[in-house]
Amino acid sequence: MTQLLLYVQDPNALKNWSQATNLTKKILYTLDVNTQELDKENDLLLIELPQTEKEQEKIELILRQGFKMILFSNIPSPKEGVQWFQKGIKGYLNTFAQTERISQAVETVLAGNIWLGQSVMQSLIQTVSKSRTVTDDSWKERLSEREIETVELVLQGKSNQEIAELLHISERTVKAHMHNILEKLEAKDRLNLVIKIQNWSN
Repeated sequence: MTQLLLYVQDPNALKNWSQATNLTKKILYTLDVNTQELDKENDLLLIELPQTEKEQEKIELILRQGFKMILFSNIPSPKEGVQWFQKGIKGYLNTFAQTERISQAVETVLAGNIWLGQSVMQSLIQTVSKSRTVTDDSWKERLSEREIETVELVLQGKSNQEIAELLHISERTVKAHMHNILEKLEAKDRLNLVIKIQNWSN
């Protein structure tokens, strides 16, 4: 049975997090958790990012053991999100996000996907794109010309809105292209698509 483990200092945020989903919840009062008592398959940790380095190291330790975690930050930034995603978090949100958004994030992560805000996703894609160049472009054979143009802009870290403006199409059309692209290239999400294309071999 899925259980949410909540570690948060702010009582208003705790109230929000608790109301976001009907799943079983347990409040953690410390990050000194006995990971032997946790269930990697079913437990999802919702953690407010602590300020001290020592406490942050405890989070890293939990992540290294392979636990699923959504990290909440009081002042989220793309840079911070990217750094923590590279350490293994599955989601990144504002501590005071609305309950609907928290609920969506929890569902997304429990379904095996990642949840990152658009700005963090774009930063991450840009980081990944800069790290290597695409050598095999045979993936293009599976897509229409418009879809290829869309992917090339995604590889530059552009958002749907920016792609719509650059290609002079509606954002709705971009979303339709993205849906088809992910399906044709069997990618789970934008980030997965970028990584897949960069490691493409026919």
